[in-house]
Amino acid sequence: MTSAEKTAFATALRQLKSSSPNGRNYNWYIDQHITFFNRTNDNISHAHQSPSFFPWHREYLRLLELDLQAVSDDPDMFLPYWDWTGPASPFTADFCGAVTNGSVSRGNFSPSWGWSLYRSSIQTNFLQRRLGQAASRPSVSTVNAVQSYTVYDQSPWNGGVSNSYRNRNEIELHNRVHNYVGGHMGTREAPNDPVFWLHHCNIDRLWWRWQQNRGVDTYQPRGNVGGVVDNTETMQPFGRTPASVRNISDLGYSYS
Repeated sequence: MTSAEKTAFATALRQLKSSSPNGRNYNWYIDQHITFFNRTNDNISHAHQSPSFFPWHREYLRLLELDLQAVSDDPDMFLPYWDWTGPASPFTADFCGAVTNGSVSRGNFSPSWGWSLYRSSIQTNFLQRRLGQAASRPSVSTVNAVQSYTVYDQSPWNGGVSNSYRNRNEIELHNRVHNYVGGHMGTREAPNDPVFWLHHCNIDRLWWRWQQNRGVDTYQPRGNVGGVVDNTETMQPFGRTPASVRNISDLGYSYS
């Protein structure tokens, strides 16, 4: 990203804290992640440890990108991805905020910059990160090993599945990076940290790459499985099905 793109992205996130261009402000996104982090009252897993992990977050990302474009009045505003296997770091003063003693206390995404925490389970005014203290970033070989799984998902459709691309990605890549960043990223209110979006955008990019080899219509289960969202059932709170978000070309975005 250029310096101007980094600044525009950070500024749009801050603007979304106090604006609701499509009826959603930034804190709405934190609310949804907290609500759907675990099973809901109807005993269905939407966002995590279930087949809808990928499509739920894909729609979540898509809506945020649309809201950032609206609040900034810039149709070219885009969500960047963070390839954690490469040398680039988002933890810089001019982008997602530099860390000093575990806190983002100055510059971008600090309180003085205009970033407030919401529903934080960590009692602090500052965005918290514990880089590398609980986990390391995934290596290229780990990513390649996960990408080699051929089955999208299978019974019992949860965090205990062994031969499942969805579950291996969620555990070995997704969870690992949340733990690597630590602090707020290690909680259910993780979207307090803007790095959340860069991380999940890369997860979505990897799923897209996997789909290029395995096919876009590979979602499982296909029907009548309790406790999870099948291909044509509705993901909450979006009112969309996994089938409706399977192809990013139909959603109007792409990866280079």
